Amino acid sequence: MDTPPPVAFENELARVVNAQRKRVLGAGAVVRLVSTVVFLAVSTGLWLSGAPDWAHYPPMLTGYGLVVALLFTLRFRPVTRQLSLVQSVVDVGLVFGLQMVALPVSPFPAGVAGFSLGLFALVVALSGLELLPALVYGTAGLATLAQAVLMREAGVGYGAVAIAAVTLFMVAAVSHYGTGRLRQLAMDLSRAEVARQLEARRTSEVEEAHRTIERMLSEAHARNAQLEAVQGHQEQLMQFLVHDLRSPLSAVTLSLSWMEQELPIGTPLVESVRTGLAVTARLDRMISDLLDVPRLEQGRLAPRKQPFPVAPLLDEVRRSLDGAARLRKIRLELACTPGLQIVGDAGLLIRVVENLATNALRYAPSGGRVRLEAGEAEGLQWLAVRNDGIAIPPEARESLFDKYTQGSREKEGRRGYGLGLYFSRLAAEAHGGRLAVEDAEGWSTSFVLRLPR
Repeated sequence: MDTPPPVAFENELARVVNAQRKRVLGAGAVVRLVSTVVFLAVSTGLWLSGAPDWAHYPPMLTGYGLVVALLFTLRFRPVTRQLSLVQSVVDVGLVFGLQMVALPVSPFPAGVAGFSLGLFALVVALSGLELLPALVYGTAGLATLAQAVLMREAGVGYGAVAIAAVTLFMVAAVSHYGTGRLRQLAMDLSRAEVARQLEARRTSEVEEAHRTIERMLSEAHARNAQLEAVQGHQEQLMQFLVHDLRSPLSAVTLSLSWMEQELPIGTPLVESVRTGLAVTARLDRMISDLLDVPRLEQGRLAPRKQPFPVAPLLDEVRRSLDGAARLRKIRLELACTPGLQIVGDAGLLIRVVENLATNALRYAPSGGRVRLEAGEAEGLQWLAVRNDGIAIPPEARESLFDKYTQGSREKEGRRGYGLGLYFSRLAAEAHGGRLAVEDAEGWSTSFVLRLPR
């Protein structure tokens, strides 16, 4: 638990003690004024009733009362400490003066001196209320000196004088100890109160934090539920769109298939029809990508792995892109180990190669080259698509396969949706393989899919 530093306690305690000293000074002045008025009335009455030995009391009490009244008036001034010292000196002086006057006229001088001890002890105790140790012991020392003078004037022995001195200093020590204990008690109470307030504040902060976390969790659950509902609606909408797209695409495919069967074999028109069928098959695979991306993300689409020859797969991709390649005067090349078979999902892998080849055609320069390759080495089988376009910077290669990420090399305003490479990466990972951009001699860009044999 955090606690305020001791300096803060000392400063606060000093402020409280100073305020208390002002109140004590005012209360002491009031007590002294009342006592002076009472003693003045009694001594004046006795003097006027025919007791001449009381005649010296009224003038001294009147002067004392004026001094006490002045001190009471100045109690809220910045000179509070000095007023406390003056008040103690005045108290000791009054007692000493009254008793010195009473000694010559009293029939029992020793009794007068002994009575002075009680008055001086009262003065020392009153000085202890000021909460100043130096003032208490200073007053005790001054009172001891005055008491010794009175006792010696009354003929009292040195032993009694020593006992009186010890008594006055014991009164000072007890007064100092009592005020010190009060000071320590006040500090302990302050520490306990501050600690209680800190604990209460900490408890309040913890409760507030708990409520805030619960509110944030509730809001997060609500947003998650909304996102799940939106995702469900999105998948449903996607399925409707795919269904609506596939219906006319199926009609086009059926028409092209009929034309392929009806036209004479070997004519240029048949080749065009077959190219059209390859394109419609490519469109169908692109539509399937839209549905399969969320399935791959959620692990709901497991590849159906089985051996298949690679050369026909690459040739089908070449035929589907041949028209676009001729239009841009790009040479499509095939390089495959004869008889090579790869174990995997042919439907997914052909879409991966097609996405990579489409991307390569987009960035290859007019008159450039794109090569589709397949091979095996070092316990791995691989499929690669290479082009001689602008190289991809190393710092952009990792993020290139993130969802909705588009390359910075877009030309002529043609932009994709950032799903082709993302789908290809998911499909590679579903096969236990890895898709990456690698450096290859003679080629500026090479996408390589490596699969376990």
